[in-house]
Amino acid sequence: MKAIKLSILSAMVLAAGFTTAKAQTADEIIQKHITAIGGTEKWNKINSMKRVGSMSIQGMEIGFTQTVVNDKGMRTDISMMGQNGFIILTPKEGWMYMPMQPGMDKVTPMPAEQIKASADKMNVKAGLLADKSGIAKAELVGKDTINKVACFKVKITDKEGNVQTDYFDASNFYLLRTEMTVKSEEGEQEVSLSFSDFKKQPEGIVLPMVMTSPLGMGDITFKSVEINKPVGDEIFKPTVADKK
Repeated sequence: MKAIKLSILSAMVLAAGFTTAKAQTADEIIQKHITAIGGTEKWNKINSMKRVGSMSIQGMEIGFTQTVVNDKGMRTDISMMGQNGFIILTPKEGWMYMPMQPGMDKVTPMPAEQIKASADKMNVKAGLLADKSGIAKAELVGKDTINKVACFKVKITDKEGNVQTDYFDASNFYLLRTEMTVKSEEGEQEVSLSFSDFKKQPEGIVLPMVMTSPLGMGDITFKSVEINKPVGDEIFKPTVADKK
């Protein structure tokens, strides 16, 4: 169950083929990525996003809904084994409630360092690397392959000091994989997410509809996306429905 928790935290939370690619800088690669997924102008119009899907862990089907409102918060709702849980992040506070896991049947505040490390998840653009404003440093550290796809490997440090390594498809500059360190009560864990099934939305932006954790947790497959729909502030409050 520890692995499940770490995979959720991460979901909500590596050279062939470069012979025709000219030299690139990290900044150029990131800018080409932003252009490939819709461009700055279109992404600047995105203020909120709700994605609904499911994932399979150890043979269990799990409902997965993630709602992000720029600079207000992110909420991930989990439904499994007939029970509902959530992870809520806001700029100053965060909570976790996972009654399907032993010892997590009460709303538990998240550590301050974990909230800080997840600050970029509270902005739709930054969470999908559609915005460079939160980047303090970017360094091209090499070339690698992901599932036989040639990629540029870029190390990114944000303004909070968090570091992640991203792999961009050398042909279309989509982000195929990101690696980072996630902090939890069990300590630090190296995790990563892979992205696939990219779909252009009516708003002109491109989103990955499948995310995969390499920890054997299976795919998170998003079935629907709602963009710029009204979202009430109450969803970022850790309220648990009374049990009947």
